[in-house]
Amino acid sequence: MLKSLEKRKELLGLIEKIARDKGFFDVYDLSGASGMPRSTVQDWVNRFVDDGCISVLEERSGRKRAKYAMRRIRSLPASACRRIFTTVDGDIVEIFHECRSEGCIAFCEYMYAIGNPRVRKNGLILRQKVKTGPVASVANESLDLEKVTVSNGLVYQHIRTFGGPAYSLTEMMESADGVLDIKYSKKGDYVEGIVVTEALTHMAIGVDDTDDADSGATFALTLSMLDLLSSIEGVRRISHNVGFLYPDVPGKTAGNAVSYIELAVKKELVESLIQRAADYLREQTHSKDTGMAVKIGLKACPELLSFACRARNGVVTIDEAQAAARKSRVRTYEITGERGIIGAVASLGMIDSPPEALMDVKTPILTG
Repeated sequence: MLKSLEKRKELLGLIEKIARDKGFFDVYDLSGASGMPRSTVQDWVNRFVDDGCISVLEERSGRKRAKYAMRRIRSLPASACRRIFTTVDGDIVEIFHECRSEGCIAFCEYMYAIGNPRVRKNGLILRQKVKTGPVASVANESLDLEKVTVSNGLVYQHIRTFGGPAYSLTEMMESADGVLDIKYSKKGDYVEGIVVTEALTHMAIGVDDTDDADSGATFALTLSMLDLLSSIEGVRRISHNVGFLYPDVPGKTAGNAVSYIELAVKKELVESLIQRAADYLREQTHSKDTGMAVKIGLKACPELLSFACRARNGVVTIDEAQAAARKSRVRTYEITGERGIIGAVASLGMIDSPPEALMDVKTPILTG
């Protein structure tokens, strides 16, 4: 099913490009661009005609080929939706919607939060963490995420919209990177749609102690590592974050900051990505005490949160860090030493906290 949807999106993209250049396309055009047999392409074209994605301009007549055109043409060239993707852990789903507009993301955050309080901005990414099944607790006239279901490696977001958000659903979301399919129908004044995305795995990597008194910076190295890992096919970049731990801890190089990154990845890539991250840190670190910690999945871990709180309010030990990691199914790695594991584990306890909490150790951190 997933491969079929990916092929559908690929072919529609080729059709749009050919039709934009020529004003129309035929089966020979699409076969040449895709490398697929004409018979297979014709099957897809017939399906697109039935779905309403394309229309028949001229029927086939003798040796004259049938001509087709894209049916849905946006009235405006720009889409506010840059990326839409999802991660899944059992019955928990996190939806990521990267926007090109500060105004649009603020609007969506406000509207979605009416029905789901677990909505937050992370830069220009709007994040919604939900359980599968019904979502919106309050009927909202403009924009509702009504239900989320997961089946056969795919996530289905059921959205109900009115006015401007309906335009986003019908004209913008389908062009977002990560959307495999979108179906919508008008029901009275409202538009109801289903957005289909791949069910990816959430992966967080915490790092600490990569610098020394003269060179290096953990935030810079983790950002570089995020660039490296997110360039791999099947990996989607979520975020790069910096947070502070207890400022008076002995042996700190500056303000006792830690960093962690978040990725959405295909499940089969998890082990190779961990190895790639460890190798990269080992090559680039300036410290003999670099540690790394990895959390897979979305489920909240009370022991991890508790340890992070203690690490922000006082001195903690490597034994405490390892105990919290074991109870939370967090993996730890001595890259060049064990001291950095303390900060790496603590950073993963701060994942669901906003930037103002990460920056101020006196502000309570949040649990997912």
